[in-house]
Amino acid sequence: MYDQSSHTFLNVTGYGVTHAADYSADDFRENGRDDYRTTVEQTAAFLAAEAGIDGSSTVLEVGDDCECLLVYLAQWFGCRGEGIFESEEYVRFAQDLCTNQRQRLDVGFRRASVLRLPYEPGSFTHVVSHGALHKAPDLPRSYAEIRRVLRSGGIFAFSDFYRPRARIGERTRTEVYDKFGWNDGYTLLEYHSVLEETGFEISSVVNVTGFLRRTFEGNAEAARARAGQMADAEARDKMLAFSASCEEVQAAIDRGEVGWAIVVVRKRDAPEGEIPPAA
Repeated sequence: MYDQSSHTFLNVTGYGVTHAADYSADDFRENGRDDYRTTVEQTAAFLAAEAGIDGSSTVLEVGDDCECLLVYLAQWFGCRGEGIFESEEYVRFAQDLCTNQRQRLDVGFRRASVLRLPYEPGSFTHVVSHGALHKAPDLPRSYAEIRRVLRSGGIFAFSDFYRPRARIGERTRTEVYDKFGWNDGYTLLEYHSVLEETGFEISSVVNVTGFLRRTFEGNAEAARARAGQMADAEARDKMLAFSASCEEVQAAIDRGEVGWAIVVVRKRDAPEGEIPPAA
């Protein structure tokens, strides 16, 4: 469902509701600002600072069909890059975002899968992603593909869902994991292991679950407010269902069954004689 008023997708496979953040972004203090417009903008700023993105960077975004990190990065730093999305509709949406910018952005978008990236080895200095990779059917293969297209010493910085505990309750599985398209996920320790086995060195892992909860709280409130303004009963019911799903995520976080983290890793060159991980 596309919301014309906020120019973002609202659906139960993501959380793209744009809302004013009236709280201090505690989990993003390092950026020194709390006046962000959207959760994606906040994440883009944090990832850029942690990954060292600047005007010389060539950035690949592995995107979700919500909003686009790359547009912000290109605006702020003048970096070049490309974004890939599973949805052709969102590719067009992202292209329109660039067209409507005051400045010309040196970025492009295409439909592609992270399991088979359409780029030569070493094409990018950075790969970024926000809330997309946990939907990939084969995470180790995704990480291997990302490593392949990174240059030597390149940075992979992403935000993603993680599983705080081994056993997840049935309500959380049906009302959160299944509805939002989240797979079983890794624990933070499993993230460490899989990324290191793929050929990355861990730079930092930041638990931002509290920020995720505030995001879904804001999404639920915004959806309820929009529902109250809708004359069409079917559209109103869908918006209220989205709000209820956002409340389910908050409850699952409170039960310790959903977590969110920002992870920054560096491509480790294979020692002489060692075969890099296969894509």
